[in-house]
Amino acid sequence: MPDQMGWYLCTLLIFYGVQVQGQFVNNVTVFIPYEYTYLLPSGFLGNLDSTFVNSTTTSNDSINSLLYSASQSPFIAYDREFLDILGPNPTAQLIEQRSSDDDFAYEAGIWVPERHEVWFTPSPQQATRIPSTIYAFNLDTQSVSPLEPSEPAIDVTGGTYFEGKVYFSTYRNQQNYRGGIISIDANTLHVESVLNSHFGLRFNGIDDIAWAVRGNNQYMFFTDFDYTRYIYSNLTPAQMPSNVWRWDASAQVLLPVIGRNDINPNGIRVSPDQSMLYVTDTDAVSDTTSPLSVGTAAASWLGPYIYAWDLDKNMFPVNKRLFGMVRFGIADGLHVDDAGRVWTAEGEGVVVRNPQGKVLGMFNGQYFQADKRGDAVPIANFALAGDTLVILSTTRLWTVKLGQAVVSSTSAVVN
Repeated sequence: MPDQMGWYLCTLLIFYGVQVQGQFVNNVTVFIPYEYTYLLPSGFLGNLDSTFVNSTTTSNDSINSLLYSASQSPFIAYDREFLDILGPNPTAQLIEQRSSDDDFAYEAGIWVPERHEVWFTPSPQQATRIPSTIYAFNLDTQSVSPLEPSEPAIDVTGGTYFEGKVYFSTYRNQQNYRGGIISIDANTLHVESVLNSHFGLRFNGIDDIAWAVRGNNQYMFFTDFDYTRYIYSNLTPAQMPSNVWRWDASAQVLLPVIGRNDINPNGIRVSPDQSMLYVTDTDAVSDTTSPLSVGTAAASWLGPYIYAWDLDKNMFPVNKRLFGMVRFGIADGLHVDDAGRVWTAEGEGVVVRNPQGKVLGMFNGQYFQADKRGDAVPIANFALAGDTLVILSTTRLWTVKLGQAVVSSTSAVVN
């Protein structure tokens, strides 16, 4: 590393009150020079089936030591901006941990500002064994309790907050429930059905939702792909291709706007200025066994990608471009903060990218997961609630107190 870079890192860490030890490591945050993400000593080895910090080895013992230290730390920084997000004293707190067969904290991750709560749901697989539940985590009391809506919410998965209501996607199941989208009023907890079909055809498995506003018009985008056949092995085949859909709430028109040939869609969000749409692709590079896969993504047109589209004057997605590629696994849950940074739940943890796609840092999944194995169920979702990150780590619920409010309660991207 050049001397100038070493001085910069030392200065940076001292600025944040960190005692520099060895390769610029403290007990909670490890700073890895961004250069190591694209330039390593000749002869390096990496493994697709594990994380960068866990599987990369080089001929340089100092780099190897730094990567090992990062694998044991909750926070991994590649850029000063990530340290700004963390602040001088980032704190991770385990709120609740349950048994290994209780995947209570997995889907959704929705900040409901007027209730000072984050709502979340169990894994879809757990919903096949026990009735589906929406949990509410109170940010003031740090307590978790089941939500009690006006009527049962069946097989709920992802969702978002918009103008006083929480919109949940729901999966079809083996008990003749067709799935769709419901809304729950944040104050009264009244449940309403928003949509459930397209010309008499059921959706495959609506997974995530994002609202956008242009002038006086409101649009709800959502992803639909056939994950339900992976959960329920004897479900009838899909009736439609996987799509990204747009519901024009003003005109009352539902249209597919991104087709299966472009993406196998999962997480979805809109930029804070409402000009861009982000969608995660669900195809891992080495995935040949999942019923979702069209083949090994390395040899097909799909992959572990995050895509961005511009939203044109009529709020249709145009100008598709690759925004990011996932290092390990896939990107699932997706959020955007007030600064336009894109946060995704991936095999490595919760990864933060700037608006240009540069990885700034991550909340290390290995630290937050109860199961430390490389093939463990990864973090699928999380929530951004003001200056608090809420991590849904399957059998664990965590909070991280950040150094700044990344989403304000009045923001267009409260979600």
